[in-house]
Amino acid sequence: MRRPVGLIISVVLIFTISCNNKPIEPFQLSIADFDYSLAYSVLYELTNEKLTITFRGELENEKDSVLYSTIDLPKSKIRQLSNINIDSLSVLYSNVCVRDGDIKSFRFTKNGKTKIVTLENYYHPELSPSIEIINGIVPEKFKMYNNRAELIKRMENCGEFRIIKSWEEYKNGN
Repeated sequence: MRRPVGLIISVVLIFTISCNNKPIEPFQLSIADFDYSLAYSVLYELTNEKLTITFRGELENEKDSVLYSTIDLPKSKIRQLSNINIDSLSVLYSNVCVRDGDIKSFRFTKNGKTKIVTLENYYHPELSPSIEIINGIVPEKFKMYNNRAELIKRMENCGEFRIIKSWEEYKNGN
């Protein structure tokens, strides 16, 4: 009985290791976290190879500055993000019961295509985990505000969402 169990474990381990060694499909994900009241934004740029955080001052003559950068990335989590199908994403997801609060702009580029998606007080099961992944990599002082439990609770309490498939649809008032 030990041999079949050992064989199965060996096959699973080999399969797991071989899957983790496959190259990650190249992508670029940028998340802009704005604070309009203080006239700045922080840009989180994540690729299959690197994470960079940049302070972007919005005042005249204010220069951008890199706050943090690393190439030490959790490959399995990065692979999860590279597998997001950007064609299936709408451009706006909004909890209509909350007017201000947690608003993030995502710019996802993959296979020569770019999709810009805004989440307004909305937990998106494919995009929102990217914030959790980034927060798991960076030092405490660079973590994005992300209260998953509160977002989900507010969404459950509201039950009404605005999802816009394209900016053309938004402009036409649909």
